[in-house]
Amino acid sequence: MEISRRLYDELRTGRLVALLAPECPDDCLAAYELLSAHGVILEIALRTDAAEEGFRAVTGAHPDALLLAGTVMTPGQAERALAAGAAGIVSADYVPEVVDLCCERDVLCLPGGLADAGKQLARKAAAYGLSLEELHARHPWQWGYKLFPAFAGTTDNTGLARAWRGPYRDLLVVYTGGVTRDTLPRIAAADTGAVVCASALAAHLDDPERTASEIAHWRAVLAGSEDETAPAAPVRTAVARTAPAHLDGAPGPRLVTCGELMLRLSPPAGVRLRNAGSLAVHFGGAAANVAASVAGFGLEADFVSALPENELGLSARRTLRAHGIGTGAVRAGQGRMGIYYLEHGSGPRPSKVVYDRAGSAFARLQPGDIDWSGILEGAAWFHWTGITPALGDNVAAFLREGLETARELGVKVSADLNYRSRLWTPERAREVMTSLMPYVDLLIANEEDPEKVFGLRAEKSDVEAGDIDVEAYGTLAAGLIERFAFETVAITLRESVSASHNRWSAGLHDGRHFHHSPVYEVPVIDRVGAGDAFAAGLIYGLLSGKEAPDALTFAVAAGALKHSIVGDFNLVDAGEVARLAAGSASGRVIR
Repeated sequence: MEISRRLYDELRTGRLVALLAPECPDDCLAAYELLSAHGVILEIALRTDAAEEGFRAVTGAHPDALLLAGTVMTPGQAERALAAGAAGIVSADYVPEVVDLCCERDVLCLPGGLADAGKQLARKAAAYGLSLEELHARHPWQWGYKLFPAFAGTTDNTGLARAWRGPYRDLLVVYTGGVTRDTLPRIAAADTGAVVCASALAAHLDDPERTASEIAHWRAVLAGSEDETAPAAPVRTAVARTAPAHLDGAPGPRLVTCGELMLRLSPPAGVRLRNAGSLAVHFGGAAANVAASVAGFGLEADFVSALPENELGLSARRTLRAHGIGTGAVRAGQGRMGIYYLEHGSGPRPSKVVYDRAGSAFARLQPGDIDWSGILEGAAWFHWTGITPALGDNVAAFLREGLETARELGVKVSADLNYRSRLWTPERAREVMTSLMPYVDLLIANEEDPEKVFGLRAEKSDVEAGDIDVEAYGTLAAGLIERFAFETVAITLRESVSASHNRWSAGLHDGRHFHHSPVYEVPVIDRVGAGDAFAAGLIYGLLSGKEAPDALTFAVAAGALKHSIVGDFNLVDAGEVARLAAGSASGRVIR
């Protein structure tokens, strides 16, 4: 196919690909016109709703444009990208069905990864009915693979390309993932014919002179003529926002959350940790739980965090993506994966949690590690919890950067107190959290955390005994608003009859009135993450334009459903929550 041959030749000669996650179609047109003038191929990531229209905008103005479609993970995405004007398809993984479609159309296809270079070539050859040698000779544009990630923190994967070229001579390797000014010289030294793809090449499209200078620098390094010891510009984790498919096909408000994602290990129900012979594996963490719920409801959700550069980190990242959560601001960092062990309680025996999280990648975050403006620009809401600043002064300072940016950009902010006694003392929590409250619009808490963090207690209530005085919590919420000038305060109210049976409700003060939700009698399958499910339901309700009482009712229903689901994430959709909120609590089979 002529267009595939042209694209392949341009990749071989130009050697630079700029990755763009567009916010609007005009971004694509402007990027193409600037980058193509310097011989740089534009790859448009199918992460936003603007991508497909962006292809059309470019090819409408420039019918001969050679564009790559990136982050293509399904045949349907590939079909739509090609129909919109893409000349080639790039995937983050080896997806056989996408390869088959591209070979059927004879369209350049670049699957990605670290282990499937030969497998995808064999698939391509089989699709054409050719041997590998014949594929290379007759369809050279299919003789390529994307090395992803080229770098993951201190891990350098570029040596794989040499190994692949042993059996697959002249293989075109496109290096992406962790490719920056700092790592570029290492690629150039390892591979004199390397093609590199980086979002950094599209980072300053509003400044043509800076973009031209950056392209010239990258091209010189690849040619071996640039001083590789020259100081590089400060590098922060670049942000590529991702958008899930919405139920109605239209984009909605975008939520950003920040926190640590942990590995959760738990024995079967009824088995003590001390006697466990097997442990079920889940991922969870307060902020990630909220993002997963909101994405499940159909809104965009991005997650700010850090994960280790190992198989656990990769699995965690894939889990986030599988639940529709954007991971463009999840930094690949040094350190380990935080772990917590959960022993499920039953009847009079309470649940028990054991933490093993010291030295995690997230706990090593420092101010300047994330481009907060990049991730929060255009967001409607930013959510965090008290667990994050409790992990260290460096993490608290990192979070404060995000809160300051949110304030500057006019982004609504919610915080869940989430006090953890194993992470800090009440005195330290009070000092740090008080300093962060001026940035908060919506405060969320359970029935006991306001006392532990701020020393404010609901009178006539005994949390340990499960005695809740709703009016007293209304007074407490009003006091928090008066003290910190919050717009809204929401407090979940749990009455623990036993570890297996709770009564669940919540109250919300909107600055004028205190509203109390319906009370649910909930059998407990897994209560971890119920508070996060409530927070997600409340945020979703408010972003969807619900009045405060209705948003509260939706949130409490979401939290009630979480008690029935194993794992941290609340795997329900908005319709299921709405049905329960409307009074459908019989549990009858839906056919």
